[in-house]
Amino acid sequence: MTTLMYINVVMLLAMATPVFFSLTYSTFTYVEDLLVSFNDINMLLCFLTVSIIMLIVIVTSFMSSYYFFLHMSLCLVLLSCFSTNTLLSFYILFEISLVPILLMIITWGYQPERLQAGLYMIMYTVLGSMPLLVVILHIYINTNTMNIYWLMLFNMMNMNSPLMLSLLAFLMKLPVYVFHLWLPKAHVEAPLGGSMILAAVLLKLGGYGLYLMNTILISANSVSLMCLISVCMWGGLLASVLCLLQSDIKAMIAYSSIVHMSVVVMGLFSNTSWGLLSAIITMLAHGWTSSGLFMIAFVTYGLVGSRSFNYSKGMLNIMPLLSLSWFSLCIVNMSVPPSINFVGELMVVPASLLLSTGLLLVLISIMFSSVGYNMLLYSKINHGPTSNYLYQSKSVTMNSLLGISGHLLPLIMVLNLRIAGFYTVCCMNSKIIFDLQNQCFT
Repeated sequence: MTTLMYINVVMLLAMATPVFFSLTYSTFTYVEDLLVSFNDINMLLCFLTVSIIMLIVIVTSFMSSYYFFLHMSLCLVLLSCFSTNTLLSFYILFEISLVPILLMIITWGYQPERLQAGLYMIMYTVLGSMPLLVVILHIYINTNTMNIYWLMLFNMMNMNSPLMLSLLAFLMKLPVYVFHLWLPKAHVEAPLGGSMILAAVLLKLGGYGLYLMNTILISANSVSLMCLISVCMWGGLLASVLCLLQSDIKAMIAYSSIVHMSVVVMGLFSNTSWGLLSAIITMLAHGWTSSGLFMIAFVTYGLVGSRSFNYSKGMLNIMPLLSLSWFSLCIVNMSVPPSINFVGELMVVPASLLLSTGLLLVLISIMFSSVGYNMLLYSKINHGPTSNYLYQSKSVTMNSLLGISGHLLPLIMVLNLRIAGFYTVCCMNSKIIFDLQNQCFT
């Protein structure tokens, strides 16, 4: 099984290598076919997908053929979803991606409540995406095309309300506060691989969907978008307060995802190059950070036998290396330089200032509260008297340490991939959007 695992890692690395090297160029790359299209944004998300699947294979001590099949199937679906060029195929793949995660939760979930968690996830995401299917069919009837990039050339003034309604599917998948109830339940009950891929990639499907719809919503009512941004930002602030009240490690990490995704929504709909760049960087940074936090939470669970803060104390006294890993991931999660998390949150500040001074104050409050709950997360686990429930005879495996390093390295080394190149991409995308708006609606 070990030999097979390393063969699979090499294969996944081979899949990611062309994407990795293509991102080192500062020029904007765009390849389009009838069914697929590739640009720097979806290629980054494809690279994130392959890297997370590769890390799951590395850190999972025992992986049955069925478990491995679900991960590889999900990887294929996600890569296809990020690269598709038509709305209908995107919707189909968007929904199919739920099936492997649901099977993971039901089959390898930790508690009897896993059935309820799976039901919540399906109910929220499937029912919320029904308006999206109706809108896609409505768009095809009116424009006779489902090509995402061709739709940018059409006048969508008469479809603003349906298009705004279609955002519901992506807001539930992201998710934002109010539509978030399924996320903590799914994370708490999911196995290690399920939590990692759910936090790192599946949530990014919602962000990528919002990015695609934003290219079509160039004529949308600014009042509606401002209301949406305000709800998301205030929801993010409430979610950060909820993080401070959690007693379950995985639940706190899950709520922190809601906080970061609210900032992504504001960046995407700010219609500025700074905001768009911030949203892309934040999605990538959150992918590696949240996956790493869930992985180290799983390692802690294996040592303690519980996810409760009350039983996980004093880790620093007997396992300083694991405590250092907790510290590294927590400071990255609170966006400390030189991580790309810091770059993403820093660049959203001018975008929020252009939108509203009130939103800037909410954003600053979110940043400070993020520092608070991350410090609380670290101190509750690593400081204080050593817990009697901590199995001191157990040790952290080399695969776990390798997995933690694999999450931390991209957050630092991606800075070498020319952030200026990403900035060029976002400027060009914003210029395309604004030029089309001027040509079609002035």
